[in-house]
Amino acid sequence: MKGPRPTPPGNMAASFLDMCPDMSFPLPRFRSSLVLTLLSSLAVCSAFLSEFQPRRDCTNNTSPVLPESHRLLANTCPKMDSKNSSECSKKVVEVSQIRCALALLDADFFNDTKVLEIAKAAKEFNIPIVRANRKLVASVNGGLHNPSPLVFNPEWSKEQSQDKAGRFNHPLTLGTRRPKNEEDIAFMSVLELGELIKTKQITSRELTRIFLKRLKRYNPVLEAVITYTEDLAYKQAQEADKLLSKGVYLGPLHGIPYGLKDIISVPHYNTTWGSQTFKNQVLNMEAWVYKRLKSAGAILVAKLVTGSLAYDDIWFGGRTRNPWNIEEFSTGSSAGPAACTSAGMVPFAIGSETAGSITFPAARCGVTALRPTFGTVGRTGVMSLSESLDKLGPFCRYAADCAVILDAIRGKDPDDHSSRDIPFGDPFSVDITKLTVGYLEDADKEVS
Repeated sequence: MKGPRPTPPGNMAASFLDMCPDMSFPLPRFRSSLVLTLLSSLAVCSAFLSEFQPRRDCTNNTSPVLPESHRLLANTCPKMDSKNSSECSKKVVEVSQIRCALALLDADFFNDTKVLEIAKAAKEFNIPIVRANRKLVASVNGGLHNPSPLVFNPEWSKEQSQDKAGRFNHPLTLGTRRPKNEEDIAFMSVLELGELIKTKQITSRELTRIFLKRLKRYNPVLEAVITYTEDLAYKQAQEADKLLSKGVYLGPLHGIPYGLKDIISVPHYNTTWGSQTFKNQVLNMEAWVYKRLKSAGAILVAKLVTGSLAYDDIWFGGRTRNPWNIEEFSTGSSAGPAACTSAGMVPFAIGSETAGSITFPAARCGVTALRPTFGTVGRTGVMSLSESLDKLGPFCRYAADCAVILDAIRGKDPDDHSSRDIPFGDPFSVDITKLTVGYLEDADKEVS
């Protein structure tokens, strides 16, 4: 089933703030919140006080009539002719409207004269500048040399999308042997598990059973799973084993279990968006990233926690915890993918990021994750939080695994115009002895 990305009627303030590029800095975030609140307050006050606008008395065409609550203010105006009296009444109403908005911001401490000065300065200085800027960026590229970030066009230029991206040459893990206990199996890398499958040391069905068992064992503590896709998982595992018995091997993800953040739709299963309102929602469409993983032979075992409407780690069933320290929470809306990967409940998972929802929980839960360049992974069938910022990426326990997963899910999504075939150099062909690696000595303090 084809269709656009579903969009929730989410919290306006949360969506506005999540789109701010400077989210990691508290001051710009606060200013954005203040501006949004002020604008919202003015809108509410204008609607509320619209009934208080001066009305013409049927018996006197020149005298405005004010409600009882404003007549006291009007009486402060000096006795004057009809024209001046009307102007005075308009100022009274204007002050009341502005003061209403200021009161909601706990800033109702200016006198009437200062309130009118603020309004006058805004009309004469601020508003003309805002309108001029809006006019500048409202055209294609805003007349600027470089495309304006304030004009979002999901279409990439044809020149940028002509080059087809080649696939990576995955490293071989020859000689990998199956551990004796399931705990060690659970923490093997994706490439190692793939080798066990390929050499028939373990079946996909058995691997699926191991990870479903771990999901159900640890989820009561971590609160990281929303829906188990057990029936689908065993069906897909059986198909993977059947293909392998016929000599068909789909690649390193053949028969490997994984989880999806629950903003990614899968037919016949709830896609809750982590929200109480949508906890029974079923979107019978296959998300593009799910299609890609299914074609690679991967096995979906669970829909994992997303914070409510893809915001933070709190969802309708609780709050997801950090497996390394259950006194802490995982942070970020990709809470489930991070926690489940960290605890060895899945070999890998797919999460999303608008502004920090991959990087923050990965750092907190001690896993390796990759937030790809915008447009690398198609987003059809994924809840939209910010069309120009949303990105999908893998959570793994090893960097090489992240490259393997990215290789499987990247590419042009025909129903997502913001996606494209982005040519990447093969990371497995890089000579690491020629790389210079930078790091921050106090990086761990920033995470904690």
